[in-house]
Amino acid sequence: MRSVIPAGRWLAAAVAVAYLVSLGGRAAAQAPKPADRQAIDMAIDKGVKYLRESQNPVGSWGKGTGAGPGKGWGVGYTSLACVALIECGVPVTDPGIVKAAKAVRGFADAGELVDTYEISLAILFLDRLNGGKNDRTRIQYLAARLMAGQSMNGGWTYKVPKLTGPETVSTLAALRKMSPPPPPFVPSSRDRPGALGLCIKASDDVVPRAPPPAFDADKGRADAMKFTTPVMRGWAVFQPPGLVAATDPEKKIADCNSNTHFAIVAVWAARKYDVPVEPTLTLLAKRFRVSQARDGGWAYNFVKGGGPNGTRSMTCVGLLALAIGHVVDPEVGVPPEKDPKVVNGFAWLSKQIGAPTGTADNKPPVKNIGGLYYMWAMERIAVVYDVGKLDKKDWYQWGAEVLLCHQKDDGSWADGGYHGEHEVLNTAFALLFLKRANLTPDLSRRFTIDPSALTAKVSETVAPPVFVPDPPQQPEPIALAPMPHDYAPPPPPKAAPAPVAQPAAAAVSPPPKESSSTWLWIVLGLVLLLVLGLVLFFLLRKKGDEEEKPKKKKKKKGVKSGGKTEKVETAAKAKVKAKSKDDDDEDDD
Repeated sequence: MRSVIPAGRWLAAAVAVAYLVSLGGRAAAQAPKPADRQAIDMAIDKGVKYLRESQNPVGSWGKGTGAGPGKGWGVGYTSLACVALIECGVPVTDPGIVKAAKAVRGFADAGELVDTYEISLAILFLDRLNGGKNDRTRIQYLAARLMAGQSMNGGWTYKVPKLTGPETVSTLAALRKMSPPPPPFVPSSRDRPGALGLCIKASDDVVPRAPPPAFDADKGRADAMKFTTPVMRGWAVFQPPGLVAATDPEKKIADCNSNTHFAIVAVWAARKYDVPVEPTLTLLAKRFRVSQARDGGWAYNFVKGGGPNGTRSMTCVGLLALAIGHVVDPEVGVPPEKDPKVVNGFAWLSKQIGAPTGTADNKPPVKNIGGLYYMWAMERIAVVYDVGKLDKKDWYQWGAEVLLCHQKDDGSWADGGYHGEHEVLNTAFALLFLKRANLTPDLSRRFTIDPSALTAKVSETVAPPVFVPDPPQQPEPIALAPMPHDYAPPPPPKAAPAPVAQPAAAAVSPPPKESSSTWLWIVLGLVLLLVLGLVLFFLLRKKGDEEEKPKKKKKKKGVKSGGKTEKVETAAKAKVKAKSKDDDDEDDD
């Protein structure tokens, strides 16, 4: 008879295997998700792959078929996607980029671009195609329309006016008369801040020049008016700078800092193509210097004197405008690292970011930390100001961990956390952050700043040093007088400093939730137990069958032998009976 493993041993083996499988599954589920340079590069590659594969056959991105909201913002989606791809290393000769450029140029030449967002993004895209050499005239035309659309508050709304060819020429000629000669170029040590690994591209406007002669602004404006029409003279860009940012209690000027944000970057990029942008940028800088909120940030709408609170993304816009102001506006008079508005803006912003943990696990949703639009805006001003940390926190590593945690399997990002979000736009913003792209490289060259002094000042502002008072002394008697309303008595000597509130974004992450992969391994272990149980059942059944066969054979033999004996006994009895009968018959005879 064949030996079979006892059932107890089979059951013990099955339990041991299932336990080892569950341990392996739990270990795999609990392994930290890396957020190192290799993981970031892989995330970038996945995002690039998604954008390339999601391009439409006609060369555009998204559901749009043309320019403007009525046609799905086709130019805006396409331009932003291409800017992200080029910043990630896709060559401008790539067939997808070439096809997209043809579509954007066609819409620009047809005069269909009337929205601030799309005109600005189109300029940024064309600027990156071979340095914009083949699109010089287009960029000038689009930039002239942007400058014509600037409001009296120094910002932009959703639409800009259409200009004819002669009007564009007159606008540029008049602005040149109003613009001072460019200042001499002083080479900066920040051409490529290698410590941050920044991607700063070469610029055509950094050729050293001789010191310019003194500029007479009044004479320049008088000469400019010779090129303008009565309608053009009413544009804000042709007004004296002192008229900017007038109080607008009735909100008749419907500009916003979001539209202004895109226009800022586009106008700065256009200055490389002989576009006189100084009057526009001076007006812009004044807007943000008079509208900082009391908490140090900037709000979505313009409020002269500043409102009570700012927002994350709009604070980044304000800091970008201040950087431009330090380059074009000589009235500032102090270096940016000592500018109270810059320091307070960064101090407010540093409270909105968290500290990195070294992994990409259990991060808050992107929309809960400000959204992808905010992360892109923060990345650019951190690059412009050359800061690697805000309040001693690595802003890039923190943001990269959040992005890696929430990237989808197809390489895109969802839940961007801003109005009008789309996976194409989300992915473009995320890639620009991860690449630390600098969309204003020549601003970085012209903007002189001491980043270490700035970060030290910001940290001091966020968490001021604890003041230790001198030992109390017996004061001399003095005559008491009524306290002024703004006087606050000093705290008692033993009072402890108030704890510094931690930013919401830096809060401790909630306890990690059980990963779905753990359940997968548990299910696999149960399936394995079921299979082993079935094998054990069939083996035991087979053993029982083999033991039953010999018993049946013996039983059959016993039945046959008993039958034969009974037949012999019956025959013998019959024989005896017959003999008795014969004897009886003989007696009768």
